Amino acid sequence: MSQENLESSRRDVMKAVGAGTVLTALGGTAVVSGRDGRAVGEVDAAAVEHDDRLQQAGSVHTVETLISGPPTNPERPADFFYQPTGLHVQPGDVIRFEFVTPDHNVVSYHPAFGMRRRVPLGVDAISAPLKGYRPDSIPGDMVDPPMPAAEEGPGGTATATPGGEATTPMETETPTDTGTATGTDGGSEGPVPDYWLLALDEPGVYDFLCSPHEVFGMAMRVVVGDETDADFETEDAEALPEPRVGPVGLARVTLTDPALAPENIVEQGSVEWSALEANQGGGGEGTATETPTAETETAATETENGG
Repeated sequence: MSQENLESSRRDVMKAVGAGTVLTALGGTAVVSGRDGRAVGEVDAAAVEHDDRLQQAGSVHTVETLISGPPTNPERPADFFYQPTGLHVQPGDVIRFEFVTPDHNVVSYHPAFGMRRRVPLGVDAISAPLKGYRPDSIPGDMVDPPMPAAEEGPGGTATATPGGEATTPMETETPTDTGTATGTDGGSEGPVPDYWLLALDEPGVYDFLCSPHEVFGMAMRVVVGDETDADFETEDAEALPEPRVGPVGLARVTLTDPALAPENIVEQGSVEWSALEANQGGGGEGTATETPTAETETAATETENGG
């Protein structure tokens, strides 16, 4: 993609994202922040007006953070995953991470974090803060965390939805200017997922992890452009460096799955969590949405410092 086309694409994205939003360069990547310089998920709703405008831009790709059960692997209490788990984008495209279930982040495998590089040379370390629901969508007197509902998808599986009640695929909830979520059926207000935007300019293969849930396999791969060569790419988990230098726990299984081969991601455009060979024998995206138990939180805390 030429520099002129890249700038044109970025201008289109900025029009869709909203006035007052800027892309900040970060060594081959860019993160989006609001007028006040806060993390993008904390910017007011007016800066990112409607999710459908993002989709119309044609250069914005949505990735959701999900938790579901029963688990497809007995070594984890539930499936923690990015959806899609593999994604092909063009240089300058924006990835919108929607934190549909809270307590997740997006971190690159990078020497700055004590890990072997799994992003192109010259690209700086990337790390989103832990995100959950937008604070302005949570009532000030709420004590317990909101419980996302389960939504029946086209394949009969359930995914988390932020509105607090089940919706059909035609009743997908979108953030409004008031910071609340409303379905097309006029449903009640509910918690709105926080979000974080990332643009990747440098072609190549990028591997990301969720710090609290890497041990449970929450990792993903993004291929930017048509550059699919990566010296770290392998389908043999035994060939990976030992943790903490290499991926930890079940992330080793996720990132060596044949479905996430860079060439396959480019060919498919995106790869769903349920398409991974390691998940074929289980419930895929699961049959019910779950939140981490105390046991899960304990394990997550033990792994978080590694990210």
